[in-house]
Amino acid sequence: DRVRRILEVLAASGVPRRSLLVIPNFQGRWAIDQHDAFCEELRRLQMAGDEMVLHGYEHIGVGTPDGIVDRLKNRWYTQGEGEFLSLDYHGARDRIERGLELARHARLDMRGFVAPAWLINAEGLRAAHDCGLAYTNSYFRFADLSQAWSRFAPCLVFGPGNLNEDVGIALQRGVSNLLSRSQVVRVVLHPPCIDHPKRFDSILAMIR
Repeated sequence: DRVRRILEVLAASGVPRRSLLVIPNFQGRWAIDQHDAFCEELRRLQMAGDEMVLHGYEHIGVGTPDGIVDRLKNRWYTQGEGEFLSLDYHGARDRIERGLELARHARLDMRGFVAPAWLINAEGLRAAHDCGLAYTNSYFRFADLSQAWSRFAPCLVFGPGNLNEDVGIALQRGVSNLLSRSQVVRVVLHPPCIDHPKRFDSILAMIR
């Protein structure tokens, strides 16, 4: 329901097509192909022009991050859900393939891949390429996996996380002014954003 409301408001604001990041088996308990009404809604949105993007497999932490930098990323970029941060090639490929299989069962076409919180290593990126996925992105860049190029494409991110709500929105407002002349700017929304109308109005003002 939150996602539906966000999409309705975006459409009314002049954003009729969006990229929707789909977790195939959220927390290992919600395989999408077991929920017909949900998949039917996603297929309807896809037919109308929205793009379905594979967003990890379960969106849970797997393994232990190596080194202080990766541990900090796992703590601050996400709530300990850096699913692809510590995986080797085979572990990453297995999860991507299982996610794509569920997408096929749900009759959803997914050509892009985004790891939870963009936390993925070189082995994971190689696995995504070898699984036939066309592109991915990170906090600052969009990457074409098939042609091996990337471009600067920064984003504004709104919840969940450790820096969000009023303070986070104020910070993003300042960043949005700096990015106003960038050729490509992405905006990342999460379902809880819609729960606070005043804050969401501030986000919409930046999008406009």
